[in-house]
Amino acid sequence: MNSSTRTQASCIALAAIFFLFSGLSVREADAQIAMGAQASFGSESDLGVGARLLANLGGSNFEFVASVDRFFPDNEIDWWDLNANLFYHFHMPETPSVLPYLGGGVNQSRRSSNSFERNETGINVGGGLRFPGNITPFVELRAVISDVDQIVLTGGILFGPTRGR
Repeated sequence: MNSSTRTQASCIALAAIFFLFSGLSVREADAQIAMGAQASFGSESDLGVGARLLANLGGSNFEFVASVDRFFPDNEIDWWDLNANLFYHFHMPETPSVLPYLGGGVNQSRRSSNSFERNETGINVGGGLRFPGNITPFVELRAVISDVDQIVLTGGILFGPTRGR
Protein backbone atom coordinates (compact mmCIF):
# COMPACT_ATOMS: atom_id res chain seq x y z
CA MET A 1 0.00 0.00 0.00
CA ASN A 2 1.57 3.32 -1.00
CA SER A 3 1.74 6.40 1.22
CA SER A 4 -1.16 8.19 -0.47
CA THR A 5 -3.44 5.16 -0.17
CA ARG A 6 -2.48 4.72 3.49
CA THR A 7 -3.21 8.39 4.17
CA GLN A 8 -6.64 8.12 2.58
CA ALA A 9 -7.37 4.93 4.53
CA SER A 10 -6.25 6.63 7.74
CA CYS A 11 -8.50 9.62 7.14
CA ILE A 12 -11.44 7.32 6.45
CA ALA A 13 -10.68 5.35 9.64
CA LEU A 14 -10.49 8.53 11.73
CA ALA A 15 -13.74 9.81 10.24
CA ALA A 16 -15.43 6.44 10.88
CA ILE A 17 -14.31 6.47 14.52
CA PHE A 18 -15.56 10.02 14.95
CA PHE A 19 -18.95 9.33 13.38
CA LEU A 20 -19.32 6.03 15.23
CA PHE A 21 -18.89 7.66 18.61
CA SER A 22 -20.68 10.91 17.80
CA GLY A 23 -23.64 8.92 16.44
CA LEU A 24 -24.25 6.96 19.64
CA SER A 25 -27.65 7.65 21.13
CA VAL A 26 -26.72 10.18 23.78
CA ARG A 27 -29.45 12.08 25.54
CA GLU A 28 -28.82 15.82 25.32
CA ALA A 29 -28.97 16.15 29.12
CA ASP A 30 -26.21 13.54 29.49
CA ALA A 31 -23.92 14.90 26.80
CA GLN A 32 -20.81 16.63 28.08
CA ILE A 33 -18.59 18.46 25.63
CA ALA A 34 -15.41 20.30 26.54
CA MET A 35 -12.86 22.07 24.33
CA GLY A 36 -9.51 23.59 25.04
CA ALA A 37 -5.87 24.21 24.27
CA GLN A 38 -2.85 22.05 24.89
CA ALA A 39 0.93 22.04 24.73
CA SER A 40 2.87 18.85 24.02
CA PHE A 41 6.43 17.63 24.01
CA GLY A 42 7.27 14.58 21.89
CA SER A 43 10.46 12.56 22.17
CA GLU A 44 10.86 12.85 18.36
CA SER A 45 8.74 15.90 17.51
CA ASP A 46 9.83 18.36 20.21
CA LEU A 47 7.48 21.14 21.36
CA GLY A 48 3.96 21.46 19.96
CA VAL A 49 0.74 23.37 20.52
CA GLY A 50 -2.78 22.33 19.68
CA ALA A 51 -6.47 21.99 20.44
CA ARG A 52 -8.58 19.26 22.03
CA LEU A 53 -12.24 18.20 22.03
CA LEU A 54 -13.63 15.87 24.68
CA ALA A 55 -17.09 14.28 24.45
CA ASN A 56 -18.44 12.11 27.25
CA LEU A 57 -20.38 9.20 25.73
CA GLY A 58 -23.74 9.26 27.46
CA GLY A 59 -23.85 8.22 31.07
CA SER A 60 -20.81 5.97 30.70
CA ASN A 61 -17.21 6.32 31.82
CA PHE A 62 -16.09 6.38 28.17
CA GLU A 63 -14.99 9.55 26.40
CA PHE A 64 -14.08 10.35 22.84
CA VAL A 65 -11.10 12.73 22.68
CA ALA A 66 -9.92 14.30 19.43
CA SER A 67 -6.86 16.50 19.23
CA VAL A 68 -4.64 18.21 16.71
CA ASP A 69 -1.07 19.39 17.35
CA ARG A 70 1.45 21.41 15.38
CA PHE A 71 4.98 20.42 16.41
CA PHE A 72 8.17 22.43 15.82
CA PRO A 73 11.09 19.97 15.54
CA ASP A 74 13.21 22.50 13.58
CA ASN A 75 12.75 25.35 11.13
CA GLU A 76 12.72 23.14 8.05
CA ILE A 77 10.12 20.50 9.02
CA ASP A 78 6.36 20.90 9.37
CA TRP A 79 4.91 18.25 11.72
CA TRP A 80 1.18 17.86 12.36
CA ASP A 81 -0.55 15.18 14.44
CA LEU A 82 -4.24 14.29 14.45
CA ASN A 83 -5.47 11.96 17.20
CA ALA A 84 -8.78 10.18 17.82
CA ASN A 85 -8.88 8.33 21.14
CA LEU A 86 -11.33 6.48 23.33
CA PHE A 87 -10.57 6.84 27.04
CA TYR A 88 -12.11 5.20 30.09
CA HIS A 89 -12.08 7.40 33.18
CA PHE A 90 -12.02 6.02 36.70
CA HIS A 91 -14.01 7.56 39.55
CA MET A 92 -12.21 7.71 42.85
CA PRO A 93 -14.75 8.77 45.53
CA GLU A 94 -11.96 9.44 48.03
CA THR A 95 -10.40 12.03 45.66
CA PRO A 96 -13.25 13.51 43.56
CA SER A 97 -11.04 16.38 42.35
CA VAL A 98 -8.81 13.97 40.38
CA LEU A 99 -10.05 11.94 37.41
CA PRO A 100 -7.53 9.37 36.05
CA TYR A 101 -8.10 7.88 32.59
CA LEU A 102 -6.60 5.22 30.29
CA GLY A 103 -7.17 4.25 26.69
CA GLY A 104 -5.95 4.53 23.16
CA GLY A 105 -6.80 5.25 19.58
CA VAL A 106 -5.48 6.29 16.20
CA ASN A 107 -2.73 8.76 15.33
CA GLN A 108 -2.22 10.33 11.91
CA SER A 109 0.94 12.38 11.48
CA ARG A 110 2.22 14.46 8.60
CA ARG A 111 5.82 15.57 8.31
CA SER A 112 7.06 17.60 5.39
CA SER A 113 9.86 19.85 4.21
CA ASN A 114 11.15 21.06 0.83
CA SER A 115 12.66 17.63 0.11
CA PHE A 116 10.10 15.13 1.47
CA GLU A 117 6.56 14.51 2.66
CA ARG A 118 5.52 11.64 4.94
CA ASN A 119 2.07 10.71 6.16
CA GLU A 120 1.94 7.95 8.75
CA THR A 121 -0.73 6.16 10.69
CA GLY A 122 -0.14 4.75 14.14
CA ILE A 123 -1.83 3.89 17.36
CA ASN A 124 -1.90 5.71 20.68
CA VAL A 125 -1.79 4.07 24.09
CA GLY A 126 -1.79 6.20 27.19
CA GLY A 127 -3.52 7.87 30.04
CA GLY A 128 -3.57 10.88 32.24
CA LEU A 129 -5.15 12.90 34.98
CA ARG A 130 -7.81 15.59 34.81
CA PHE A 131 -8.81 17.91 37.59
CA PRO A 132 -12.56 18.27 36.79
CA GLY A 133 -14.62 21.42 36.90
CA ASN A 134 -15.90 24.01 34.45
CA ILE A 135 -12.24 24.86 33.79
CA THR A 136 -10.26 21.61 33.78
CA PRO A 137 -6.47 21.32 33.72
CA PHE A 138 -5.11 17.97 32.50
CA VAL A 139 -1.84 16.13 31.99
CA GLU A 140 -1.43 13.10 29.71
CA LEU A 141 1.31 10.69 28.71
CA ARG A 142 0.93 8.53 25.61
CA ALA A 143 3.01 6.28 23.43
CA VAL A 144 2.61 6.68 19.67
CA ILE A 145 3.40 3.46 17.85
CA SER A 146 4.06 4.09 14.14
CA ASP A 147 6.99 4.39 11.73
CA VAL A 148 8.31 7.07 14.11
CA ASP A 149 7.63 5.77 17.63
CA GLN A 150 7.59 8.39 20.32
CA ILE A 151 6.43 9.28 23.81
CA VAL A 152 4.33 12.44 24.06
CA LEU A 153 3.68 14.42 27.25
CA THR A 154 0.70 16.78 26.94
CA GLY A 155 -0.78 19.31 29.32
CA GLY A 156 -3.54 21.80 28.86
CA ILE A 157 -6.86 23.19 29.91
CA LEU A 158 -10.42 22.31 28.91
CA PHE A 159 -13.45 24.58 29.09
CA GLY A 160 -16.79 22.93 29.79
CA PRO A 161 -17.95 20.11 32.05
CA THR A 162 -15.66 17.07 32.10
CA ARG A 163 -16.99 15.11 35.05
CA GLY A 164 -18.29 11.74 33.88
CA ARG A 165 -21.21 9.80 35.31
